[in-house]
Amino acid sequence: MTERTNKSRSRAKLRAKIDARDEKNGVTYQFAPDIATLGTLPSFNGTIHAVKIGPQKRTGSYIAALLYKLPDSEITPNTKTILYSHGNAADIGAMSGMQSLLAKNLKCNVLVYDYSGYGESGGIPMEKNTYRDVKLVYEWLVKNVTKHEHNVILYGQSVGSGPSCYLASRRSNVGGLVLHSPFTSGMRVLTPSRALSCLDIFPNIDRIKKVKCPVFVIHGLKDQEVACEHGMALHAAVPDDCKFDPWWVKNKGHNDITDGPDIV
Repeated sequence: MTERTNKSRSRAKLRAKIDARDEKNGVTYQFAPDIATLGTLPSFNGTIHAVKIGPQKRTGSYIAALLYKLPDSEITPNTKTILYSHGNAADIGAMSGMQSLLAKNLKCNVLVYDYSGYGESGGIPMEKNTYRDVKLVYEWLVKNVTKHEHNVILYGQSVGSGPSCYLASRRSNVGGLVLHSPFTSGMRVLTPSRALSCLDIFPNIDRIKKVKCPVFVIHGLKDQEVACEHGMALHAAVPDDCKFDPWWVKNKGHNDITDGPDIV
């Protein structure tokens, strides 16, 4: 474990140096989707901007992100931007179809990012780093895109519910929170016993009680990875003045809620 940790730290330091050098030299990025793997992506009449956000003050790492931006002619002072925190077995490339659909059909911008140690992001994958990541990306988003916190909608899918709940519980002016196949906490997915609570991660069930924005929970009734009871418990714990009617999706599991012709 120590050898693996040391290798991860070495890679993270090297990536941080490269990203810092690229920023200094004015390097820009483009999104080149792997069509052979992803297939033909949904049409989107806006623009897709690939960016590196950083550096993190504590780690020096940069976070890779894609901004799906509506045409200027469609943007108003009230246009929302979804800050999308994806699931564990995904990255911003794999999520490109979903983000295009959201931006096109909801008439909003979408910013999706990779956690530290994922995809083209630097750093090391750790719970505390996901909190730093979402905070960094959120602050960049408000400064460079929305200008106002109330125009940001936090969207957390699966493990992404962790950083999303974390940030929503600390930002009173955020515009809303969507939880897609969320869990009450990491350890509770494995066992309802609290004997190992000291080892728990992403305590969403505690943080959701502190949010001050509208909350919308989505969960598949046939989810076998994170039982729908997790979503139901989180919905029940949301303050009454912040609850939106949940969507308990029939005949859908953990990863297929957005599959099919009727999505969005």
